[in-house]
Amino acid sequence: MIGVGDRIPDVRLWMGPQEQVALRELATEKPLLLLFYLFDWSST
Repeated sequence: MIGVGDRIPDVRLWMGPQEQVALRELATEKPLLLLFYLFDWSST
């Protein structure tokens, strides 16, 4: 678990079927809430 003051891992996240973004880019200016669920565009 990431705690207050911990460094954000350098990972890439899928924002859409063909769009990736770095986690650090998303959390540079404001708080960030991550939710994980199965892709909306998947066939499962």
